[in-house]
Amino acid sequence: NLNLKITFILISLQVIHLYWLTSDVVLQKIFGESYFLVPKTFLPLFVIIDYIEIPALVSGIIFYAYNIRYTKEDSKRSYLFIGLLVVQIFHIFWITDDVVYASFFESSFVEIPPVLAWIAILIDYLEIPVMADLLYKIIKGRGNNTRKM
Repeated sequence: NLNLKITFILISLQVIHLYWLTSDVVLQKIFGESYFLVPKTFLPLFVIIDYIEIPALVSGIIFYAYNIRYTKEDSKRSYLFIGLLVVQIFHIFWITDDVVYASFFESSFVEIPPVLAWIAILIDYLEIPVMADLLYKIIKGRGNNTRKM
């Protein structure tokens, strides 16, 4: 149950990153104007929170792997959520947010097609179903504390 709560907290911090991504990148690209309400001086905090994604993904994968092993009735959903988290890991090494931002708004040495940038953005939103599932498990009190031996 503690692992469930830690995993939820770590992954839920990504809501802050998704706020930046939506308000400063997506809406700016669509409407030509940023709706990011936080002063730009706080952007380093958003970067730090984005790096918390790495331990969050590891924690989430471990949680769902244990869930598969000890609660067989939830295993299909756990496989799905592991898949969503693994895609996030590949995304981190494939196209970073800096590359997406630079390809949309700045000239940079790394140019990617806009469709790849949009795919990278959509991959970031795959954490939302994981957050919802973890919150549901916390509310229902269904961590992986029901070991079957």
